[in-house]
Amino acid sequence: MSQTKILEIVDLNMEYEAGVSVVKNISFDVYEGEFLSILGASGCGKTTLLRMLVGILPPTSGRILKRGQDILKTPPYHRGMGIVFQNYALFENMTVLKNVTYAMKVHKIPDYEQQAETLLRRMGLWELKDKKPASLSGGQQQRVAIARTMVLKPDVILFDEPLSALDVSTRLLMRHEIKALQAELGVTMIYVTHDQEEAFAMSDRIMVMHQGRIEQLGTPEELIDHPACDYVRRFVGENLSMKLRDLERFRRTDS
Repeated sequence: MSQTKILEIVDLNMEYEAGVSVVKNISFDVYEGEFLSILGASGCGKTTLLRMLVGILPPTSGRILKRGQDILKTPPYHRGMGIVFQNYALFENMTVLKNVTYAMKVHKIPDYEQQAETLLRRMGLWELKDKKPASLSGGQQQRVAIARTMVLKPDVILFDEPLSALDVSTRLLMRHEIKALQAELGVTMIYVTHDQEEAFAMSDRIMVMHQGRIEQLGTPEELIDHPACDYVRRFVGENLSMKLRDLERFRRTDS
């Protein structure tokens, strides 16, 4: 992981109508090539934060800087970021190949068919190129959603609970595939999850959120060995030995 900042989030706030604060005065940095997980229980504000970063949702106040430039008013398709949604958001009437090449054609990317083929082969999807989403398994649909995001070559990819709907064995396989793609492409990834085991196994750093605030941001080892507050101590303390074993096993098999 580089120590060069790719994103700087400064005093970011989000309030809905009736004065309900969902994200409260959040500031943090993201580094080039980092895998950062945003971890927290449902309703803590992590998905709202993700949508503000990618530009789907405008914040009430604060700044988002990318490589030092304020991108708050930059539309999503010009931010150089991609997002993989929990529900995949595939075009049901299009084949796998057309799902992946659709945005490439819109953006007039040259040689898009060859690039799409290369990526689909790498992700084990080429034999499924003529199938539609309804005939694919959950893991296959997730691969297509990731491929569709990757073909535009964003330098930041955001994931919103991407594996929560998959069975255990497929989820473990997809963890390795996502990390392998990151290592190959050197892309920065921000990964929203409520699954502690997933976050501890995959991340360079983990941001623990609670009630719209950051409780702690650090490496998995820092969160385990030096929790910043009682909430983090309780939150990561459950099944601690399991997390440590999984973290060691994942890193050993991924090396």
